[in-house]
Amino acid sequence: MSERSVLEAKRARDEIIEELSSFPDEFERVILRGKDADDLRKPASDGGWGVVEILPHLRDWEAIYLERARRIAHEDHPRLSSYDDTLWSIERDYRGQDPHHVFAELRRLRAELVEFLSVLPPEAWTRTGQHSYYGDITLAWLCDHICEHDHEHLEQARDALAG
Repeated sequence: MSERSVLEAKRARDEIIEELSSFPDEFERVILRGKDADDLRKPASDGGWGVVEILPHLRDWEAIYLERARRIAHEDHPRLSSYDDTLWSIERDYRGQDPHHVFAELRRLRAELVEFLSVLPPEAWTRTGQHSYYGDITLAWLCDHICEHDHEHLEQARDALAG
Protein backbone atom coordinates (compact mmCIF):
# COMPACT_ATOMS: atom_id res chain seq x y z
CA MET A 1 0.00 0.00 0.00
CA SER A 2 1.47 3.37 -0.97
CA GLU A 3 1.42 6.42 1.24
CA ARG A 4 -0.59 9.32 -0.09
CA SER A 5 1.11 12.61 -0.67
CA VAL A 6 -0.01 15.49 1.54
CA LEU A 7 0.80 19.04 0.51
CA GLU A 8 2.81 20.83 3.20
CA ALA A 9 3.49 24.52 3.85
CA LYS A 10 6.70 26.28 2.83
CA ARG A 11 6.42 28.84 5.63
CA ALA A 12 6.44 28.24 9.38
CA ARG A 13 3.25 28.80 11.43
CA ASP A 14 4.41 32.10 12.97
CA GLU A 15 5.53 33.44 9.59
CA ILE A 16 2.16 32.52 8.07
CA ILE A 17 0.22 34.22 10.86
CA GLU A 18 2.38 37.34 10.58
CA GLU A 19 1.93 37.54 6.80
CA LEU A 20 -1.82 36.95 7.03
CA SER A 21 -2.12 39.54 9.77
CA SER A 22 -0.11 42.23 7.98
CA PHE A 23 -1.65 41.84 4.52
CA PRO A 24 -4.62 44.22 4.96
CA ASP A 25 -2.35 47.01 6.23
CA GLU A 26 0.12 46.42 3.40
CA PHE A 27 -2.65 46.41 0.78
CA GLU A 28 -4.09 49.60 2.21
CA ARG A 29 -0.69 51.33 2.36
CA VAL A 30 0.55 50.23 -1.06
CA ILE A 31 -2.68 50.17 -3.06
CA LEU A 32 -5.49 52.19 -1.47
CA ARG A 33 -3.92 55.13 0.32
CA GLY A 34 -4.27 58.34 -1.65
CA LYS A 35 -6.16 56.71 -4.52
CA ASP A 36 -9.48 57.99 -5.77
CA ALA A 37 -12.34 55.93 -7.23
CA ASP A 38 -11.06 56.42 -10.80
CA ASP A 39 -7.65 54.99 -9.87
CA LEU A 40 -9.26 51.93 -8.32
CA ARG A 41 -11.51 51.32 -11.34
CA LYS A 42 -8.68 51.55 -13.87
CA PRO A 43 -8.00 48.16 -15.51
CA ALA A 44 -4.51 46.73 -15.69
CA SER A 45 -2.40 47.69 -18.71
CA ASP A 46 -3.00 44.21 -20.13
CA GLY A 47 -6.77 44.74 -19.89
CA GLY A 48 -7.05 42.58 -16.78
CA TRP A 49 -8.67 43.37 -13.48
CA GLY A 50 -8.32 46.66 -11.74
CA VAL A 51 -8.33 47.07 -7.97
CA VAL A 52 -12.14 47.27 -8.05
CA GLU A 53 -12.25 43.62 -9.20
CA ILE A 54 -9.30 42.39 -7.16
CA LEU A 55 -10.76 43.46 -3.80
CA PRO A 56 -14.09 41.55 -4.09
CA HIS A 57 -12.16 38.55 -5.41
CA LEU A 58 -9.94 38.60 -2.31
CA ARG A 59 -12.96 39.11 -0.03
CA ASP A 60 -14.93 36.26 -1.59
CA TRP A 61 -12.00 33.87 -1.29
CA GLU A 62 -11.32 35.01 2.27
CA ALA A 63 -14.76 33.77 3.32
CA ILE A 64 -14.04 30.41 1.64
CA TYR A 65 -10.60 30.14 3.23
CA LEU A 66 -12.02 30.87 6.68
CA GLU A 67 -14.67 28.17 6.26
CA ARG A 68 -12.06 25.68 5.00
CA ALA A 69 -9.70 26.42 7.90
CA ARG A 70 -12.50 25.86 10.41
CA ARG A 71 -13.53 22.60 8.75
CA ILE A 72 -9.97 21.23 8.66
CA ALA A 73 -9.43 22.19 12.31
CA HIS A 74 -12.70 20.69 13.55
CA GLU A 75 -13.62 17.83 11.21
CA ASP A 76 -11.79 14.62 10.41
CA HIS A 77 -10.30 14.98 6.93
CA PRO A 78 -13.19 16.99 5.40
CA ARG A 79 -13.82 17.08 1.68
CA LEU A 80 -13.21 20.60 0.38
CA SER A 81 -14.86 21.56 -2.89
CA SER A 82 -13.04 23.56 -5.50
CA TYR A 83 -14.69 26.62 -7.00
CA ASP A 84 -14.69 28.01 -10.50
CA ASP A 85 -14.32 31.73 -9.91
CA THR A 86 -13.86 32.72 -13.56
CA LEU A 87 -17.27 34.40 -13.83
CA TRP A 88 -17.59 35.78 -10.30
CA SER A 89 -16.53 39.26 -11.37
CA ILE A 90 -19.52 39.40 -13.74
CA GLU A 91 -22.02 37.33 -11.75
CA ARG A 92 -21.28 39.21 -8.53
CA ASP A 93 -20.85 42.61 -10.20
CA TYR A 94 -17.39 43.33 -8.82
CA ARG A 95 -17.14 46.63 -10.71
CA GLY A 96 -20.38 47.83 -9.10
CA GLN A 97 -19.16 47.27 -5.55
CA ASP A 98 -17.65 50.04 -3.44
CA PRO A 99 -13.94 49.17 -3.08
CA HIS A 100 -13.60 50.78 0.34
CA HIS A 101 -16.60 48.88 1.70
CA VAL A 102 -15.28 45.63 0.20
CA PHE A 103 -11.86 46.29 1.73
CA ALA A 104 -13.47 46.76 5.16
CA GLU A 105 -15.19 43.38 4.74
CA LEU A 106 -11.91 41.78 3.67
CA ARG A 107 -10.14 43.28 6.69
CA ARG A 108 -12.86 41.97 9.04
CA LEU A 109 -12.74 38.45 7.57
CA ARG A 110 -8.93 38.40 7.69
CA ALA A 111 -8.94 39.47 11.34
CA GLU A 112 -11.38 36.65 12.07
CA LEU A 113 -9.12 34.15 10.29
CA VAL A 114 -5.98 35.35 12.08
CA GLU A 115 -7.72 35.25 15.45
CA PHE A 116 -8.95 31.72 14.76
CA LEU A 117 -5.53 30.48 13.65
CA SER A 118 -3.65 32.20 16.48
CA VAL A 119 -5.37 30.19 19.20
CA LEU A 120 -5.08 26.79 17.54
CA PRO A 121 -2.61 24.38 19.10
CA PRO A 122 0.42 23.52 16.92
CA GLU A 123 -0.92 20.02 16.19
CA ALA A 124 -4.01 21.52 14.52
CA TRP A 125 -1.77 22.89 11.75
CA THR A 126 -0.97 19.32 10.63
CA ARG A 127 -4.63 18.31 10.35
CA THR A 128 -5.68 17.48 6.81
CA GLY A 129 -8.51 17.94 4.39
CA GLN A 130 -9.26 16.45 0.98
CA HIS A 131 -9.28 19.23 -1.60
CA SER A 132 -11.04 18.27 -4.82
CA TYR A 133 -8.28 19.85 -6.95
CA TYR A 134 -5.08 19.74 -4.87
CA GLY A 135 -5.66 16.46 -3.07
CA ASP A 136 -4.72 16.04 0.58
CA ILE A 137 -3.66 19.32 2.18
CA THR A 138 -2.71 20.36 5.69
CA LEU A 139 -4.16 23.39 7.44
CA ALA A 140 -0.66 24.86 7.29
CA TRP A 141 -0.57 24.37 3.50
CA LEU A 142 -3.96 26.05 3.13
CA CYS A 143 -2.76 29.08 5.10
CA ASP A 144 0.52 29.19 3.19
CA HIS A 145 -1.54 29.08 -0.02
CA ILE A 146 -3.53 32.11 1.20
CA CYS A 147 -0.25 34.01 1.61
CA GLU A 148 0.67 33.14 -1.99
CA HIS A 149 -2.77 34.24 -3.19
CA ASP A 150 -2.34 37.53 -1.32
CA HIS A 151 1.06 38.20 -2.93
CA GLU A 152 -0.22 37.35 -6.40
CA HIS A 153 -3.09 39.83 -6.16
CA LEU A 154 -1.05 42.54 -4.46
CA GLU A 155 1.28 42.47 -7.47
CA GLN A 156 -1.70 42.42 -9.81
CA ALA A 157 -3.11 45.52 -8.07
CA ARG A 158 0.27 47.27 -8.30
CA ASP A 159 0.39 46.53 -12.01
CA ALA A 160 -3.14 47.82 -12.51
CA LEU A 161 -2.30 51.11 -10.80
CA ALA A 162 0.99 51.47 -12.69
CA GLY A 163 -0.63 50.85 -16.09
